[in-house]
Amino acid sequence: MTALLTAEFRKVTTLRFWWMLGLTPLVVGMFSSAITLPVLRAFTDAFEADPADANLAATLFGLGVALSLVVLFAALFGAVNVGTEFRYKTLTTTFLTARGRDGVIGAKLAVTAAFGFFYCLVVEMVSVGLLLTFGGENFELRGSLFAMLGVALVGATFWALIGGGMSMLTGSSIGSCISLVVWYTLGEMILRSILSGIGIGGAGGFLPVSATLGSVANAAAGNDIDWLPLWPAAPIAVIVWTALFTLGGWALTRRRDIA
Repeated sequence: MTALLTAEFRKVTTLRFWWMLGLTPLVVGMFSSAITLPVLRAFTDAFEADPADANLAATLFGLGVALSLVVLFAALFGAVNVGTEFRYKTLTTTFLTARGRDGVIGAKLAVTAAFGFFYCLVVEMVSVGLLLTFGGENFELRGSLFAMLGVALVGATFWALIGGGMSMLTGSSIGSCISLVVWYTLGEMILRSILSGIGIGGAGGFLPVSATLGSVANAAAGNDIDWLPLWPAAPIAVIVWTALFTLGGWALTRRRDIA
């Protein structure tokens, strides 16, 4: 198993896409802070508030944007990392040289999950550093922030597995990536609106994106955002969605004719 994990890790690090996908959420989050800061400073000047409040609010906004994007990009990494095996037919050789398909699939998913965790960890470390630098005296590290950051780490890890599972189900990295982007940005929002229109809007909260947002936003005690699912329902929903995609893709790949 160690040899398979090493091989999968080397496959990822020899290609460029792994660091490009991880860098994007970080850069966008930092630019979001930079763009938001002048607007917030204008408000603080108009109301004669402390300029440090603008720094803190802008940096927190950048953290929120970065975390929301890193979850999506972790899923895209999973889809690309697994889907390219089908696209370039390299999975055939790997299966033939390994003792069984389960070991190969397990190693690939393990490395995929590890990179999803790593993406989020880097984003959080940089974002917290920016908060400490620009947050001023009004910012202090609290348990509530660490709770949300910890759940975000797990969420990014699970979404990397969801992306990988989707590619195993579809056999296409491109189709999986397009589906993930559309669903994450618009698809789920539209479906939630439809469900609300027919009187079952509560069910929409347990869709994967909403459940992930609810898990992170409501992770700290006292955070009860009603339009998002609360604990423990939210993380359970995320676990269920992850299991459905991962185990479904695993089962299909074990039986699929790889040629």
